[in-house]
Amino acid sequence: MKTIQRSAFALFCTLFLGAPGVTAQSADEGVIRIGLQAGHWRSIEAPDELARIRSNGTRGGGKEEWEVTLDIAERAAELLRARGYEVEILPATVPPGYRADLFIAIHADGFHSPAASGFSVAPPRRDATGRAGAFAEVLAGSYREATELRHRVATRRMQGYYAFNSRRYHHALDPSTVGVIIETGFLTSPVDREILLNAPDRSARGIADAVERFLPVSAVVANDSP
Repeated sequence: MKTIQRSAFALFCTLFLGAPGVTAQSADEGVIRIGLQAGHWRSIEAPDELARIRSNGTRGGGKEEWEVTLDIAERAAELLRARGYEVEILPATVPPGYRADLFIAIHADGFHSPAASGFSVAPPRRDATGRAGAFAEVLAGSYREATELRHRVATRRMQGYYAFNSRRYHHALDPSTVGVIIETGFLTSPVDREILLNAPDRSARGIADAVERFLPVSAVVANDSP
């Protein structure tokens, strides 16, 4: 049945997803591979080319950003694995030429005023796959439904996220990987902390549901019956 599964997966990718966003590794294995990056986790280990990220995370509510993003990433990974996805949780440093069907960099925002609130999602400024923008829209809608947080306009800085820039950095995504970044809320906002710290499952569900809506397992795994 493995040949049938792979053929169905290839057909789905060609008709609905477009070949650029699907890695050869994923197609060969017949699985959907998701990379979840916990923003600022183990950032002290960043190589010299990314030295600027070694200590630039935010904090709030007694938590460092990496603690919050890792918690959300782990919860989202658990949900996705239960739904049939292969999931990797990545630290701040992305492996060189990292490949997956979807990559989501999970971060939290900070600001000097506690009035700043909301989340934002951004695709790369240069999207070789042509699909990251569509996934960003799905993720924004799903995350808003799950958390009821305000949706903010993404910044150019988010669009230029280092993991998207394989031209400049060795430790960056392979251009074939569909990648987005999400700022899940403001750790400096009492409103947002109610979700990020007290109800992180809602953030995780918003991310997992977006993946399932955009790239459903049921659409790429053929029926095992003869």
